[in-house]
Amino acid sequence: MLNRILFLLVAVGAPASAFAMLYVGAHPAGVVTLAERFPCLGLAILALTLGALHARAATDRSSAAEAAMWCGLAAFLFVATFASPHLGVWVIVALVWLAGTSVARLARRVRRGPVTSSPFRRRIFA
Repeated sequence: MLNRILFLLVAVGAPASAFAMLYVGAHPAGVVTLAERFPCLGLAILALTLGALHARAATDRSSAAEAAMWCGLAAFLFVATFASPHLGVWVIVALVWLAGTSVARLARRVRRGPVTSSPFRRRIFA
């Protein structure tokens, strides 16, 4: 339950902060090269990919909320690529850590399979 609330909070907060960045007119202080924009763009593509994977594997409400979170973060990172590409080191570490836990959840969901069998269920062999 708490995870779902946090996922939805990020799903709403990330695009709102991207809108705030655009509204305030945030822009890099100097000329930003394309190589300096690549980390933010790469994280945006990673977030969009994880959002699509979680949306595809949405079997419960938590998975759908996590997909919404990743799509919100992707929107924020795409705006940040052009408005403010210099993300802090801790933001990058946090996103990579969050992506790792998300991939672990996807792997656990795939390994578990769509239907879990109960130990109390009778097995009939034909």
